[in-house]
Amino acid sequence: MAAPTDALRKLQDYARKAKETRNNAPLSVDSSAYAAQLEVAFEELSLQVEEEKKALEQLRSNVGDSSIDEPSADPKERLQQLQIIKAAYKNLTEAAPKLPSPDSLLPALLAVRNTQQVLIESKDSALITHQKLSEARKFLDQGQADLRDAQLITAALKDRIARLTIELQEKSQKTPEEAAKALIASQEQRRQLLEDETRKLVKALARFIKSHLAALLAAEELGGPVVGDLLDVTDEMLAAGFNPRGNAKKRKTQPVEVDTKRQSRIDQIWGPQDGAISEGNEREAAATEMRLLTEDLLNVAAEEGTKAYVTLMRDSAAARFLVRAKAAQFHPRDARKLRLIDFGRELDE
Repeated sequence: MAAPTDALRKLQDYARKAKETRNNAPLSVDSSAYAAQLEVAFEELSLQVEEEKKALEQLRSNVGDSSIDEPSADPKERLQQLQIIKAAYKNLTEAAPKLPSPDSLLPALLAVRNTQQVLIESKDSALITHQKLSEARKFLDQGQADLRDAQLITAALKDRIARLTIELQEKSQKTPEEAAKALIASQEQRRQLLEDETRKLVKALARFIKSHLAALLAAEELGGPVVGDLLDVTDEMLAAGFNPRGNAKKRKTQPVEVDTKRQSRIDQIWGPQDGAISEGNEREAAATEMRLLTEDLLNVAAEEGTKAYVTLMRDSAAARFLVRAKAAQFHPRDARKLRLIDFGRELDE
């Protein structure tokens, strides 16, 4: 154990001397001096490589024909191989470590190389860790979303089970006559609720037609843009009309002439209108036509079923709007017939 301890002591002494040399050396940024130090370090390495080559050749010459690459089957040759290996290890252990001079740049270069390698490996590890973290976060988010969905479904199922249990208990405690009366009362209450909601929706539709949709329908009837292309249509634009490109004309004629032309145009498109001529008659005529058309469609659907058609007097902007809105559809072989789309036909009441 003395030889390894002595070698370790020599390495520690070398490290101490190299540190003292670096601390005592003046700081310099001279590139020529740095290049000279690199040249010296290169020469030291070259000399060491030559010495190692010579030692290797000498070792090969001493070994002769014996080879230690593979164990020999002959016991004598095997013993000779082991003696050669022992001598080599002993020689290396007792020999002083071959170290560069304390002021050499070789230790610093080796440290820089190792540091760069550690940095590269650290960056790669950071990227891999970041990727794994992102995947873990996505997996966690998906798991949390699935958990929320499962909790909502569980709560809904529990509520449904509780309501069914209560209904079952109530039915089991009632006679058939009481159950029938309760069912009739429930259906009547539901019918009344649907009628109230229908009246509210019809009133809301009438308000929407009068305040927003009527002007857009009138503009389309007068040759203006299709409903939805222009959202702000004024009474002045309706009174002036639209050119073939769909743009509003400028009002240049006298008021009396305008009123005469407007009334004639209204009668031609929507038919004779009741009441005196007033600003916004186009809007009112379009609103009346849309309201009557929706009432006819709803009445026919309620009385004759959703497959019944309403016969149109003309191709109107109101009918085209309902078709574009997917609320109604023309007859496949007669464009003069229109009916509501039964979008709720698959619902089991």
